[in-house]
Amino acid sequence: MWWVVRQLRAGVILEQLTKLLLPGNNIQQIGREAFGNLPNINFLDLSNNTLRIFNTDVSTLNLSNNNLLRLLDLRSNALRVLHNSTLTAFSQPPDLQVLLAGNPWLCDCNIEDFLSWLRESDRVPDKFNLSCLSPMELQDVTLLQINRSELQCVFSSGMKGVLETSYVFLGVVLAFIGLIFLLVLYLNRKGIKRWLYNIRDACRDHMEGYHYRFEASPDPRLAQLGMNSEA
Repeated sequence: MWWVVRQLRAGVILEQLTKLLLPGNNIQQIGREAFGNLPNINFLDLSNNTLRIFNTDVSTLNLSNNNLLRLLDLRSNALRVLHNSTLTAFSQPPDLQVLLAGNPWLCDCNIEDFLSWLRESDRVPDKFNLSCLSPMELQDVTLLQINRSELQCVFSSGMKGVLETSYVFLGVVLAFIGLIFLLVLYLNRKGIKRWLYNIRDACRDHMEGYHYRFEASPDPRLAQLGMNSEA
């Protein structure tokens, strides 16, 4: 009879255990202190499960009490990205090796830290076998062959739908405002026309007055000089 474990919790396994083999148990998440009472474990097999995250609340894995851990097998799970907190946990046991092949890596801008760590670290023996599942243009491309410029952040389908709805709504609102503006112009076309005529007439009167003063005295300074000499 198989022991099926859905979620690992702290303090449920013997402290003297050196090997823990849990492949194919459909484990979906691992608590932060799940292996805290396993100080002697050296081989942990969690392959062929459905792991996507290590903890929904803490988002990190604590391996500080597992200094004897030599091999952590996480192959063929559902891991899409590993965050800095998890990468730090992988660095806690001094001689730990982590197997990560067969996971559906999402190669967008969120994977940059993991990619940098992967290039610099010697803790992942199968790192040359890690490849992207998405986006489509990077599918099956080896992670270590990806340039940083190729890692784009894309909106989820749900966010795309929200943005499209927002754009449509904004377009409708702007069109409605434009129609109201045109309607106001149409209803006040006579008043606007009178206003324009008044401005035109005022400008014309001003220009005619200016031309009249100029013809009467081409140079106002000469006229002023003449008045001073007569005085």
